Amino acid sequence: MIENKWPNFRKAFDQFSAKRVSSFGEKEVKALMGDTGIVRNERKIRSVIENARESLRLKDEFGSFGDYLKSFKGDERRLTEDLQSRFRHLGESSARTFLYTSGFKLRPTREELEWHSHMKEGKHPR
Repeated sequence: MIENKWPNFRKAFDQFSAKRVSSFGEKEVKALMGDTGIVRNERKIRSVIENARESLRLKDEFGSFGDYLKSFKGDERRLTEDLQSRFRHLGESSARTFLYTSGFKLRPTREELEWHSHMKEGKHPR
């Protein structure tokens, strides 16, 4: 269901431009709350805006998101914990998925290895 809404999310949040989304105010929040093409959860909408602001703070602090990642010298655990403390509505699984899609090399957790094994056997683990 959510996958089908991704084009709407991209449009609603200006292609996820951190600079543009970070400038969203009450007017934009109200408009997003009325957008039937996205999930209209005010806390999550506000989190996206705050997370855009945090990503810009990271850029200011480290020079780039890549430099922020490098500052952890491959320590996945510390990095995941730091991401979770900086960004709203970001759990461990989402943080790891975000890192993976950002190109960060991760060692799979036991749960991820088990899930992959089940999927290879054609059995969904849940």
